[in-house]
Amino acid sequence: MITNFEKITSDLTDVELQFIPTLIKRFKYYTKIHPIKAPKIIEDFRGFGEYQLTEPRLRKMVNYIRSNGLLPLIATSKGYYVSHDKQEIEAQIESLLQRANSIKQPAKGLQNYLRNL
Repeated sequence: MITNFEKITSDLTDVELQFIPTLIKRFKYYTKIHPIKAPKIIEDFRGFGEYQLTEPRLRKMVNYIRSNGLLPLIATSKGYYVSHDKQEIEAQIESLLQRANSIKQPAKGLQNYLRNL
């Protein structure tokens, strides 16, 4: 769970965990030339009872799928898709590491600010 974002970054609920196999099955149909965007996934999940999937919770589910090595899921500005290509997976890993570093930089800047108070 991430401070200041507890509601959207909390652990997956039992209901959300039940959606993981369905999500994995759906993602397997999408390729680099035919990715799926988050709004379409959310729209497709509207018929699943009272649960309302949101983009932050979808990202949390995607994080779960990737973190547990359940599917080689790639995310780009064009959408999500599955790839078994080693170079594409390595590029996705590099992208994730770069994004993590870009988040660390402002945190370091704020730490420097606090040191100067």
